[in-house]
Amino acid sequence: MRILIISRKAEEVRRSFQIRQMAALGLSYEFLDAFEAADLSDEDCQTAASNWPSPTRRQDIACFHSHRKAWQTVVEHGARTLILEDDAVLSDDIAAVLANIEARNEAWNTVYDLEFAPRRHILNRKRAWQDEAGGFGATRVYQNRVGLAGYVIGPEAAKRMLSETTTYSLIDAHFWHCSWLAAYQIEPAPVIQQRFLETEAESADFVRPEKDLVFLPLSKIRRFARRMELEGIKARNLIAGLLWGKKRDVLVDRSRFNEAVVKSAQLGLLLVPVVG
Repeated sequence: MRILIISRKAEEVRRSFQIRQMAALGLSYEFLDAFEAADLSDEDCQTAASNWPSPTRRQDIACFHSHRKAWQTVVEHGARTLILEDDAVLSDDIAAVLANIEARNEAWNTVYDLEFAPRRHILNRKRAWQDEAGGFGATRVYQNRVGLAGYVIGPEAAKRMLSETTTYSLIDAHFWHCSWLAAYQIEPAPVIQQRFLETEAESADFVRPEKDLVFLPLSKIRRFARRMELEGIKARNLIAGLLWGKKRDVLVDRSRFNEAVVKSAQLGLLLVPVVG
């Protein structure tokens, strides 16, 4: 399976970490140069913020454009792809997870979330499938999905995402709440951001600086209308979740993350700020 790692050109420490990690896991990959937040003018940011009901930061908009670049690459290559952000730490069994996903003949709108996020999800009460060895499986997700540090998407779904994101949205919130998306969570989660591995979770290196300029939508009417639109989409997902789902934490087995790789991440990634 193709692997794209979204990373700023200047992030030498993170890129070095990913090179070491991928070599240790025997994985082939490509870096995708992230969109630079510094290239956005205040006018660009205000235009983007006017399409979203919540406060928007420059890094949010850069992240939005970076994932759209990744989707365009997926469409161009016409192959299912694992998209990673450059602070993603991968489990020892990631290759087996990817091989199982790639071997499955699934609908065009199927997307897999491989990431552990420390927020409760609404997942189906039963697993959709399990690997033969019983080491991991996939469960349908209905709501409370956040983060895009590690996910698998195919070209048709990527094309649909591109067509729906011609104007700014907080990218993970838009992505995981698309009503047409068939989202599945791999458990135990084989991808975790380094900040959630140890007690450094609240380190300032991983929290957006308070001094960052916040942009708000100028029209209260548009802000309210967009909020209602988003709540409507969430409500549809919630109905399905109430019928077939259960609210719980995503399972993660921290013993599956290679200790040497984790320590490498801790030594390297804590030296640099989060990529927007």
